[in-house]
Amino acid sequence: MSTNTDPTPRRASRYGAIALNLFTICCLISTAWMGGYFILLLLNPYSALNPFQPLRLPPIAVIATFTSTSQIQTFPPTFTAEPTLTPPSGGEVPTQIQPPTATSQQIVAPSDTPTGPTVAPPTRIGGGPSPTTDGAAITNTPVSITTSAVGHLVFASTRNGDADIFIIDSDGNNEQLLIGEPDVNDENPAMSADGRKFAFQSDRDGDYEIFTANIDGTGVAQLTSNTRVDANPVWSPDGTKIAFESDRNGNFDIWTMNADGTGLTQMTFSIREDRAPAWSPDGTTLAFHTNRDGNYEIYTIDVASKLETRLTSGTANNQNPAWSPDSQQIAYDSDQDGNKELYVIDAGGTSEVRMTNDPSSDTSPSWSPDGAQLAFETTRNGNLDIFTMEAFAGAQVVSILGDPADDKMPWWGR
Repeated sequence: MSTNTDPTPRRASRYGAIALNLFTICCLISTAWMGGYFILLLLNPYSALNPFQPLRLPPIAVIATFTSTSQIQTFPPTFTAEPTLTPPSGGEVPTQIQPPTATSQQIVAPSDTPTGPTVAPPTRIGGGPSPTTDGAAITNTPVSITTSAVGHLVFASTRNGDADIFIIDSDGNNEQLLIGEPDVNDENPAMSADGRKFAFQSDRDGDYEIFTANIDGTGVAQLTSNTRVDANPVWSPDGTKIAFESDRNGNFDIWTMNADGTGLTQMTFSIREDRAPAWSPDGTTLAFHTNRDGNYEIYTIDVASKLETRLTSGTANNQNPAWSPDSQQIAYDSDQDGNKELYVIDAGGTSEVRMTNDPSSDTSPSWSPDGAQLAFETTRNGNLDIFTMEAFAGAQVVSILGDPADDKMPWWGR
């Protein structure tokens, strides 16, 4: 038996330690690589490195369409707040729009309103000469106006292709052409209280302006001139002023001016439409219709204080007011029963009475000078014609004109 007597201890091989270190490093790298691989598969199972990819669903096409949830309103919104009135400089500020004292109204409808026979129009005399040109001005040949105990009606008619102004006795006789300039529309005639003049609107300069003329058709004078609409003129009882509607400030308001076109004064200041002024025979008040409440209602305004009062209320359209000669009543047209009929209400806003009852449209009333009758335009004959009736509910109506063209906008004067 041999015995090792070398005192130096034996050392492990140097190459074995190096191999062990390399193996450890390779294990660490493999572990890191495998960890990253599994993390990648967790984040993206559809990766090309995954040999066991899940099933893929077919693509789904999504087509989006736009549907508007808003609608453009064709009628003005209803304002619940009271309108703020801004008076002209120097004017007195109205503090409140006062409603009528009555809170309820009883509508008295005729039980049976006969439409009456259609009366054939009387033999027409004249027809009015055509206007002649004198330089730049249009001069009409004077029309002979007959004396009529029942007054005269001035009105607009389209029988010549455009709107012209005619005059006729209120019994249907002696029809005459007053204003007939070719290719223009002359409309809404309104006679002065003394019967000597009438005002009207005309688009002869491209837009509607206010004109006046003598009752025989001569002396045509233009009172307003702008690029907006001035229309629906009406004389003050003393003949010194004319009220009219104008949109010269962007929306329709009621204005007044002197009879020669000077002294323009804005009377109403609503942000909506104030139209169709009617001057009370006592000269203190203007009636008009307005849509400041959403639908059209009848209002009045005190000429001196500018204080406004609402006369009608509801959801119907109440339009075209006309004062009775004694300033106690106002006639107007309303669609509260589905179609336009004539109504009369007290000047204080009470005692509303329905005057007509017909499936056609009855509009634009005008009182006779004695307050006993009403003239109005109607579609009872299929087109616009002018009828008259006694001023009480259910009265028989009488056809004054029967022309196939439209005869409209009657004004009953002296």
